Amino acid sequence: MDKRSRVQAALRGERTDRVPLSLWRHFHRQDRTADGLAAATLAFAQQYDLDLIKLTPSGLYAVEDWAQGCITYPGTEHDPPFLHTAAVQAPTDWRRLPVLAPGTGALGRELEAIRQVALGSQRGTLLLMTIFSPLTLAYKLSGQAVIQHLRQHAHDLHSGLQTIAQTAAAFAEAALRAGADGLFFATQLASRQWMTPAEYLEFGQRYDLLVLDSVAAGSQMTVLHLHGREVFFDLACDERYPIDAISWHNEETQPDLQRARRLTPRAFITGLDRELLGRGPAPAVRAQVGEVLSQTEGRGVILAPSCVIPTSAPPEHLAAVRDAVV
Repeated sequence: MDKRSRVQAALRGERTDRVPLSLWRHFHRQDRTADGLAAATLAFAQQYDLDLIKLTPSGLYAVEDWAQGCITYPGTEHDPPFLHTAAVQAPTDWRRLPVLAPGTGALGRELEAIRQVALGSQRGTLLLMTIFSPLTLAYKLSGQAVIQHLRQHAHDLHSGLQTIAQTAAAFAEAALRAGADGLFFATQLASRQWMTPAEYLEFGQRYDLLVLDSVAAGSQMTVLHLHGREVFFDLACDERYPIDAISWHNEETQPDLQRARRLTPRAFITGLDRELLGRGPAPAVRAQVGEVLSQTEGRGVILAPSCVIPTSAPPEHLAAVRDAVV
């Protein structure tokens, strides 16, 4: 099987010659430019012979142009950028957000990175672009104030979420035109640790679907990533979500792989404990690969980290994953 057919067969739940593999991490020094991110991503994919590439730009890339002057970039290998000042503070600030054009600013930079990775990757390797849900982007702009705003200033927040969703949808469409085969759609607040299911239905799912529905016809592979613990896993079973696979922290929260298979027929893209990839040792990493294959019978799964791999993870731990699947 070639890489593309291997991934596509896994999405359909069919047997493959071996389990497809994807790995991803941040490149905090290189991702300030399209050239730097693309080169680092391609080198990483080649080093571990990945079947699927997930482009992982800065976690703040999608809010950079709304948060100008509010972000600190440490410029080191292991330290991510962060907001030193919330870009949205007063509830009425949500109404002042402009719709961003996808071809300009930070979004334009990421489109160029997509084009370079698409051109430079091995033929047939699927490429996913990371897209954050509108509510996640609202959190990245305002921090925990977003929870207060959704409970006390709903109309203001809805106005901002509409703008954010419109921007995210336009960028997702542009990402597909630039060469991405699909999308890795990450929601970081779909969790009981943040809100109730009813609150997520109103402020999360409503805007998730505005973005996902806009690209459903053009995406060859859409992954829903449920970030964190106590996640609303029922979203993975919701037929309104036009997704092909589900990603979650299966080693850190429920359900485990076997129970998840009873809950949804959708493919999994998870299995590797991100912390184990960091601390090792390599034999424990290889053992975990074996456990994932045993629990899933090697079907309907793309072996991948449950979330972004620590930048400090030694290459030998990642090589252990690669060696365990070939």
